[in-house]
Parts: sequence; structure tokens; C-alpha cells
Amino acid sequence: MFRQPYEEIRHPFFPMNIHCLYGRQYDSNIYLIEGENPTIIDTGTGQFHSSVLKQLATIMDPSIIQQIVITHEHFDHCGGISRLKEAIGPQVQVFTHRFAAQKIESGESDFALMLGCTLTKTAVDTKFIGGEKIIIGNEEYSVMYTPGHSPGSICLYGPKSKTLFSGDTVFAYGSFGRTDFPGGSTQQLIESIRTLSTYDVQKLYPGHESIIEGDANNHIKMSLTNIQQMV
Repeated sequence: MFRQPYEEIRHPFFPMNIHCLYGRQYDSNIYLIEGENPTIIDTGTGQFHSSVLKQLATIMDPSIIQQIVITHEHFDHCGGISRLKEAIGPQVQVFTHRFAAQKIESGESDFALMLGCTLTKTAVDTKFIGGEKIIIGNEEYSVMYTPGHSPGSICLYGPKSKTLFSGDTVFAYGSFGRTDFPGGSTQQLIESIRTLSTYDVQKLYPGHESIIEGDANNHIKMSLTNIQQMV
């Protein structure tokens, strides 16, 4: 199921409100989470910055956003960090895995070069290693280190709402992230997806394409089966 670019989804039955701005062209999905600790997860490339800001302003006051969490270092997920930080204000902090932070802080991005773009160097305030807890909206999430698609990939799991923000580690309908980019590893991705398959995930929010609103664990198990058939 594909949706129009930056179509908003609102889930009032969650303990927090999650909004999805669906990516266009190479952009990742961008998630806006309302609550006690307003959060953005992933930023897209920044190419559609004006459109993103316009959509953001209809959902919440940008000045209340406290944090931007980046699921991994690929340009389609982190290219918009600097422009979003500038638009939101100095209070917003950036969180990502330490390996992703190395690329973001140095402005290194093979993906950006492929697209003829550059990644603006941006400071990362908190560098995860995996296992940390972070409040997103109104819920505590666990930071899960899930390498394979990239060396700095993380997922975020909220046990209360059984929600997973999966970046490009795993997608709906049995799909999963590519491993042919620099730093990718099919075996690592298999192990990461195997770990995810052991969690009770009902709601899946991936880095691209469709979300899943019920029994998402079956989709993760399909992804595990599919990737295992590749080796």
C-alpha cells in the first residue's frame, strides 16, 4: 500500500499521537510524535524542506520539539538535520548511534554523493551504543542496535504500545533493507531481524513505504524468512 507524498496519519488510540510524513523520491518517511517529549524521527534528505516545515507547522509548534532521532546514517534519513535544527531552534537535540554520528558529524555520505548532494556537518548530542532508554512522546522506548543495512542502524521499541520504529532494518510485507551499500552485511541484518522477531510488535513504522497497524510481528517474521532464503 503506497500513499501520496507527506500524507499525514494520526492515531488517536495510541498513548501519544504519531504522524507520518511519507517520503517522496529518495526521502525517508518522517515521523512526528506529540506528547510530553515531542520528537522527530528521521528527516529525509532536506530536498523538500519547505514542504516538510509547512506540514510540521500544521501538526505542532516547531519550537516545542525537543529531539531529533536518526535511525541511521544514510543521506535519505539524515540529510535534513541541519535545516530542521535551524528552523526548530537551539533547544532541539540530535540522537543517533555512535557509528552514524561519525558520518553525520564529518559530513561523509556516499549516498549523498550518488545523488549529487552534500551532507552538512551536524553535531550529534547523544551517541547511542544500543540498550539505552529514551522518552519519545509519552512513552519510554528501548534503543536497539540493529546493524546490517548500515553500521549505525538502530530501531526504537516501545513495549507499552508495542510499537517499533524500524528505520531501514525491516519493512512491511516481508521486505528488509539493502545490504549492498558500503558497510552493509547480510549476515548482520539476518541477526538483527531475528532479534526483532522475538519482540511483541503490533505497530510497525518503517523508514519507507507502508506502516502496519496490527500484528506487525508477522511481517517481521516474513522478512526473516525472506532474507534467510538469500544465503
